[in-house]
Amino acid sequence: MAGNYYPVNAMMSLDDGTHELAVLTDTTQAGASLQDGALEFMVHRRLQADDRRGVQEPLNETMCGCNDINAAPGSMGAHGHEGDGGCECAGLTMRGRHLLLFDRIEAVNEQRRALSEELNFPALLAFTKPLPPRPPVSTIAAALPPNVKLVTLTSNYAEMHGGQLLLRLSHIYSVGEHPTLSQPAEVDLTAIFAKDGLRIKGATETSLTANQPLADVEKRKSDWQAHPQHAANAAVASDLAAIAAAAFEKSVPFIYPKVVLRPMEVRTFLASFD
Repeated sequence: MAGNYYPVNAMMSLDDGTHELAVLTDTTQAGASLQDGALEFMVHRRLQADDRRGVQEPLNETMCGCNDINAAPGSMGAHGHEGDGGCECAGLTMRGRHLLLFDRIEAVNEQRRALSEELNFPALLAFTKPLPPRPPVSTIAAALPPNVKLVTLTSNYAEMHGGQLLLRLSHIYSVGEHPTLSQPAEVDLTAIFAKDGLRIKGATETSLTANQPLADVEKRKSDWQAHPQHAANAAVASDLAAIAAAAFEKSVPFIYPKVVLRPMEVRTFLASFD
């Protein structure tokens, strides 16, 4: 049965075409839907029999780290360290929270993305020595659209980029998830970064990892042609065309200071600030 479970990083869901049930987790677990209308999460990760899925060993993760890594195939002990039965320990239990959302599909899709961001990327709590009281300060002049996330803004690589900061934005919704939030979003960088201390004065789009200008990447792109015998028939070609249109497949060129992000798109820039 273990072979029917798949890693779940943040969420599993099911729907009946009108309403949706989504279960969000704050820790990676294995999950499956083994029958219609049911979701299962593996919280006790132990299977003492080899499931014959190719690794030639049982799933024997334990709370104290016992394992059978040096035992011969098929000779792993139930509680053994190196197959010698020398370690008694409970199976590994995945502890975490499960948050449930149940509503109409569009409403759940809207809520689950925002909730997932809170679960997986919470505010970082830090402590320092007592300082004189200071008024709250924000160097962000305006809020980003609700479907856009500021992923990265760092000076870690400024020395190798002439003092420019690495700026990365992403669209957090997928195609068709929501009637408005799944639409392309436009961000005016000069409106977001307009305060003293973080006032933007220019930006250049790069590859995702910022190791080369995007213009250079685009020049080297190739259109791969399928072999004639593998070409899509008329019905499949029609479906692909519909998908491409719905997915906003064509990227909108970056013209400073406006950035247009398509659903699930991530764009990276090297930006100069005053």
